This record gives sequence, C-alpha cells and structure tokens, in this order.
Amino acid sequence: MTKSASEGRWTGEVAPATALFVAGFAALSIQVLLMRELLVAWRGNEMSLGISLSVWLASNGAGALLYAHLAPLVRRFRDPSEARGPAAEPRTDLALGSLARFLTVLGVLAPTALVIVRLTRLVLGMPAGELTGLSGLLTGALVSVAPFALLGGFFFALTVSTLAALGGGGARAVGNAYVIESAGAVAAGALMSFVFLRRLDPMSTAFLATALCSGAAMFLIAADGARRRHALVCGVILAAALAAVLSPLGGALDDLTVAWQWNELGFRSQANSIYGRIITTQIGSQKSVYESGVLSASHPDRLSAEEIAHIPMLQHPSPERVLLVGGCLGGTVAEILKHPSVRSIDCVELDPMLIEEASRQFGASMTAGLADPRVNLSYGDARFLVKRAAEEHVRRYDVAIVSVPDPTTARLNRFYTLEFARELRSCLAAGGVAGLSLSSAENYVSEELAELLASVEGTFDVPFEEVLLTPGDPCHVLAGAEGSYLSADPETLSARVRRRALDLAYIRGYYLRDRLSEERRSYLGSALSAAEARPNTDLTPRGYFLSLLLWDRQLYAGRGLLSAARSFVSLRAALIAAAVIAVIGVLPAAGRRGPPAAVRTSVMLSVFVVGLTEISLEIAALVGFQSLYGY
Repeated sequence: MTKSASEGRWTGEVAPATALFVAGFAALSIQVLLMRELLVAWRGNEMSLGISLSVWLASNGAGALLYAHLAPLVRRFRDPSEARGPAAEPRTDLALGSLARFLTVLGVLAPTALVIVRLTRLVLGMPAGELTGLSGLLTGALVSVAPFALLGGFFFALTVSTLAALGGGGARAVGNAYVIESAGAVAAGALMSFVFLRRLDPMSTAFLATALCSGAAMFLIAADGARRRHALVCGVILAAALAAVLSPLGGALDDLTVAWQWNELGFRSQANSIYGRIITTQIGSQKSVYESGVLSASHPDRLSAEEIAHIPMLQHPSPERVLLVGGCLGGTVAEILKHPSVRSIDCVELDPMLIEEASRQFGASMTAGLADPRVNLSYGDARFLVKRAAEEHVRRYDVAIVSVPDPTTARLNRFYTLEFARELRSCLAAGGVAGLSLSSAENYVSEELAELLASVEGTFDVPFEEVLLTPGDPCHVLAGAEGSYLSADPETLSARVRRRALDLAYIRGYYLRDRLSEERRSYLGSALSAAEARPNTDLTPRGYFLSLLLWDRQLYAGRGLLSAARSFVSLRAALIAAAVIAVIGVLPAAGRRGPPAAVRTSVMLSVFVVGLTEISLEIAALVGFQSLYGY
C-alpha cells in the first residue's frame, strides 16, 4: 500500500470511526451517570428513567434534525473561500476539523451535565430528600440531559455526513456509523457495570469521558495535519481531565457538588456503591442516612424504632427467632433485643456500604444492637435469602419484620408483593407473625391511600391465615401464620409490655389505647372495605402504581396528572387504539400503494412505531429487572 493510500484510509475511515466510537462510549457513560443522578435526586423513582430516556432520545433526534437544516452552513463553515456544490471534492482537513471541534465540546459537557443535575433542585428551590412533581422531574432532565444529547445527535449526523463524503455510499456510511457508535456504547456499558461504578466516583468517570473525547479530537486534528491552535486546546483539556481522574481532584469535586446538593440537610459525607449513593447528614443531634435519595435511618428517632420493633413483636406470646429485613440502622435491633425471650436475630441488608458508612460517621449511635452476639448480620438481596430459607426449612422464624420504605419504586415494591408474602409465610414457624408498615394518615384516609392499603392487605391475605391493619401513621400490616392470634386489643398488648418489663418511651398503655381505639379501627375498616383490594405482584406492580397516584395527589391540588390520566384513559383502550393506528398507517407502505406522500407518511409512521416499541420494551425491561432483582 502506498503512503498516500494509507493516509487516505486513515483520514477517510479510521480517524472518524475512532471519534464515533469514543462519542458512543462517552454518551452511554454519561447517560448511565445522569440516570443514576436523577434516581438520587428524585428518591429512586424509576419514572425518572423513562423521562430521562425520553428526553435523551428526543434531544438526540432534535440534534440530528438540526444538522439536517444546518448542513449547508456547516459545509460553508468548512470551506468559506469557495462555493462548493454537492458534487465538489470534500476537503478532508476541514471535515475532520469540524468533527474535532464538536467532539471537544461534547467532552466538556460530560462533567458539566453532572454538575447541572446536582444543582437543579437547589436552583429550583426544591429541598433535597423531598418529593417533587413531574414538572420538576422533567425540568431536571431537560436542563441536564438535553444539552449533551442534543450535541450528541448533531455529532452523529455530522459524522455520517463526513463518512459519506469521504468514503462514498450514504446508506453504507449510516450503517457503519451506527455499528461503530453502538460498539462504543457496548464497551461503556460493560466497563461502567464492572469497573467504573465500583472503582471511580461519578465526577472522575465524567472527566474520563472528557479525556477520551479530547484524545480522539487530537487524533482527528493529527489526521488532517493542521489546526495546531485547536490541538493545543485539546491537549490542555486532556491534561486537566486526566489530572482530575488520576488525582484526588475528581473525588474532591464530586464531594463538593454533592455537598451543595445536600447542604441544607447538614451534609456530612457521601459514598458510592453499585446499588446507589449513600449520604449522611447531621443537624444538631439529628443524624440521618440516605440511599439513592430515600431516607434509610435516622437517630435519635425512638418512636419509629419502637413502632417498627414492638408492634409486631408484641403480637407473639414468646418470640425467640426474629428476621429483620432492612432497618438494621437507627436502633430497631436494640429495641428487638429488649424482649427477654429473643435468642437470635437475622438481619439482612442489601448494601454493606450502607452499614459501613453509617458506622464510620456515627458509630454505635446508629448501629446500636448490631454488636450483640445474638445478632447475625448478612448482606444480599433479602428476597433471595428469604426464599432460600423457606425452601431449605433451615430456619423457622417466630417474627419477621420488614422495615423498608413505602413501595414508591419498583425496587421497594417487591417487598409488598404476593410472591414475597408467600416466601415470607413459608419461612415462619407455626404461630409466626410478619409485620411491615406504610405511611398513612392519623385521621383521614383518602381514596388513593385506602386503595393502596387495601391492595397490600389483600396481597398478604392470600398466603396468611389472618391479616390486621392498625390505624394511624404509619399503618402497620400484621400477618399471622397458622396458629397465631393477632390482637388489636390495647389491654392485651399493654399486659405483654408489663410482663416482659420492656423499657419503652412510647409503645405503652396510653399510646396503644389511642392508636387502637375502637373508633379509629372502625373508620379504617370502613375506608378499606370501600376500596378495591386487587393483589400486588412482581410483574403487575399495583402497589407501585398506587403509590405513584398517591404521590401525584399529594403534590398537586385536586387531581394530579396521573390521577387525571387514570380517570379518562384506559390503558388497555390506549394500547388497542395505538395498535389499530399503527396497522392502518403502515398498510400503504407494506403494499407500496397509494400516493407517494401517503407511502412516505406510512414509512415514517412505521419508524415511529418501531421506536415506540423499542423504548417501551427497554423501560419495561429496566423496571422488570428492578422488580425481580432489586437493583
């Protein structure tokens, strides 16, 4: 091969292909980081995944469309000294120079987008750790995701145009470009999952994407043999990005931006695990631990610790073996150990870093009871451990306490489903009791709240012999296995408190008589009897949907967007209508009949339907994975 032929192959194929591979790698890396950030900012709600993906794809398309309209200007910008027709020979240096410029900007936008998404709530005046509505979620996705995705779509179209001009064959250029960009995305997905999320903080990962983009831009500049000033700029950006990755600077910037995000709650520390971001905060004596934006534990909060532990424990006459799913921080374990009959407690947490960070920051005040020899702390998916215990019949628990937040995400909903209720029932001894709690209201149960509570009650009522719900906030769901006797009588429970000599501040006679009064129990029962009690399952996450409706109603006066959509649009009817429109629309294209405009329209509609199906399946797969595996 001659030198000129080799150079032509380099400038015509290898250099743009390398840039496109790097762009695909950077795009997927930043997409993963931004989706995780939006999960944290909006308390782990997977709705943010759908919205962020929608904004990403819409911005990608808008960027490609923008290039289509600006292509004449781009060609003129490449070579302003002469008028160039479509058949003119392209100038390679100017084509690769344009790619280098946009790739450099794309790299700089990577850490910028991360900073923006962390500051969005602060700028919009939305406190960290609190719920926000769909408008806030959409705003956060637009300002953080859209700029990067818009430029990414523009860059992809520009690269396809360059490849087509330099190598010929528009269809071939599109196919090659898509394969190369996808290969970069695949590489990023594997490395993000198995390397970057485990070894690097998010800001350092974003700076790594910046370094790769700058390095690829320098290759493009070297290929065209010019643009020394641009090469110097890229070199400076590359050196700065690598310095951030290889030194403590990246981690320091990551801590600084997270501290801005959580400053009003008294930010103390952060830690990143493969399951999410763990934040510790402290205001005065109040210490809190958050994971993915959801409050995991708070201390001192003796009322919550006593309620979680003693409401279920008092339902058993002599509990010896106890299972605690979640809630291992904040004093719940120490409260369970107050019962003199307890011989063992199996505590299960998904993320070991949650316990490690809480212990590192707050010491024994947050991890009280975990050092007791009767406590066995294990890490892993509680669903898997409970199922294994049920199948092996190794351990039969007297009391199982599920201390997880409300089913506001697919990850949390899996602890309120029929499948989990059956697994929990199978690992209980005769007369065993299972207990969990949901946020409720002291004196008024709304329609949405009643439907959620009724659904959970109906779900646990299938495998368990009896189910009891206690009025108040939180509402405790108590499920008894065969031979148990659940009691709502405050005097019976108060007598057990006295017999066991429990040192309690709240769960005593006066408190139990108020919470379990006949009037309150009667009101709750009437509210639930009027609500639909369809079971909640892993693959039909009704509890998750009803939690979203409740969240929507709480945030908006009157009926929120989700409630209104539910009232006027049937999901089944909407799917049927979409299918009919799709079939009718693609018929002219399938038969190549009708006016050319109709055929073109049907082809475009076919592309739209394919895109709709693809992203719908992707979101369904993401939420389904969360439901089945929990992270």
